[in-house]
Amino acid sequence: MRKKKTGSYIRTASLLALSAGLAAGCSPRTEEKAAVASTDSSSPGPLKLTYWVGLPGDAARLMKNYNENTFYQELEKKTGVKVDFQHPAIGSEKEQFNLLIASGNLPDVIENNFTAYPGGPEKAIADKVIIPLNELIDKNAPNLKKYLDANPAMKKEISTDSGVIYSFPAIGVGNSQVSSGLMVRKDWLNELGLPTPETVEEWTAVLRAFKEKKGAKTPLTMTRDELKSDKFNGAYGVGSSFYLDNGKIKYGPYEQAYKNYLMQLNAWYKEGLLDKDFATQDTKAKDGKVTNGSAGAFTAFIGSGMGKYLNAPSDKAFDLTATQHPVMQKGQEPRLFTAAYEYRGDGSAAITPANKHAAQTAKWLDYLYSEEGNNLKSFGMEGLTYKNENGFPKYTDLITNNPDKLSVGEAMAKYLRVATPAPGFVGDDRYTEQYYKFKQQKEAVAIYNKYYKNLEQTRVPRISQTPEEAQELSAIMAEVETYKDEMFLKFVMGAESFDNYDKYIAQLKNMKLDRAIALKQAALERYLKRK
Repeated sequence: MRKKKTGSYIRTASLLALSAGLAAGCSPRTEEKAAVASTDSSSPGPLKLTYWVGLPGDAARLMKNYNENTFYQELEKKTGVKVDFQHPAIGSEKEQFNLLIASGNLPDVIENNFTAYPGGPEKAIADKVIIPLNELIDKNAPNLKKYLDANPAMKKEISTDSGVIYSFPAIGVGNSQVSSGLMVRKDWLNELGLPTPETVEEWTAVLRAFKEKKGAKTPLTMTRDELKSDKFNGAYGVGSSFYLDNGKIKYGPYEQAYKNYLMQLNAWYKEGLLDKDFATQDTKAKDGKVTNGSAGAFTAFIGSGMGKYLNAPSDKAFDLTATQHPVMQKGQEPRLFTAAYEYRGDGSAAITPANKHAAQTAKWLDYLYSEEGNNLKSFGMEGLTYKNENGFPKYTDLITNNPDKLSVGEAMAKYLRVATPAPGFVGDDRYTEQYYKFKQQKEAVAIYNKYYKNLEQTRVPRISQTPEEAQELSAIMAEVETYKDEMFLKFVMGAESFDNYDKYIAQLKNMKLDRAIALKQAALERYLKRK
């Protein structure tokens, strides 16, 4: 797995300081613009592309099409490439992606997470949905090629087991791969003289104090999906799904240690420390409990959650602090928690067989991996969306204090392509430093990311199954996941006795979970042999 770069990243330095190989010589010049805009002899004139991509929520509220986005308008001016964007309806991206593939009427470029394609990226290539990119990148994408040559672990991540590169990736950089985690009311901790909880025992004490001394109706509030994700289970040394243990694939809910985790959640549930509505409530209901004082602890994103909460309450004393990922004993380092992969998967662009100008398309996409292209995508146009302060691109009030009352996220969606994964680089520290305007948010970034490197030992890398394996694995896991989720609720809410935990394990075994683990292990072994 790719090693996290540390030390060399300086906030005010350019993105290219992140890695040797992205330094001098990569910035596009005038002749490169001409090379992008030109087409083959059979089709003279400016390059026109069709591009299928989902619209994030902030963007969808402000525009019907990315052609209305200032970044893409400026990108067209700089490259001479005109793009006809095709957007699936919000909330039905997966269904419409499947319909797109089934129709056979493919656009020139599809932006999608092809690690999630049924059968994996190799199947997408075999299905003639996307094309191999190795030769195209070698000949037409000098910026991305230089980055991959300097970062072979990333090249491994975006390749199939046979060494085929299939997408122009969204690549995570900077120090903010972990963007969410557990948070507590700091003002309550201070009032009660309690430390920020680190161990499960301390969490119990804090939640109990919130209930008994602050009258919190739901000391810990979460949605069902949040509770099932890698938040508290990491303290017990097990993942919420597949994870690595000394190089071997394991499935957390199949382990005996998972029972201890479920028993703790059940104890909190019975004592009224865990929100009784966790199984049915949505994010909006959870938000209301956080801001009206009903809850003292919860999980949230640093940007869309913590920032929103700090802005909302009328209680001037309201304050929040991020907490370290839970452990069992003081001094332990967390090793299992939720984080983004450096190769995001989402926001990656693939070229389809329908594209008659693949070389020019590769040149156009490669611009986003240059210093100039990254700055345009992340910060926009100097004087409009940012101003240069001693080499640091500082967002203007158009972004941070928008005259039309747009939130920072909405303003970024209108003028930039930075707040969600997209081809190029994601998470530039110069962006996150400004996106997270509250001191508590900046502190949360440091807290959540402190032990990111530990995931190298526990997180399953971007492995891929063969099409045959994928079909078998999908059939097994559809049954396993349904049963596991059902039993999760029953154990936590007390509808199922823990005396029956061994029967639960036996049922998972009957569902051929061992075979699923073996298929994952086989894929891991192939991944480790990739060059």
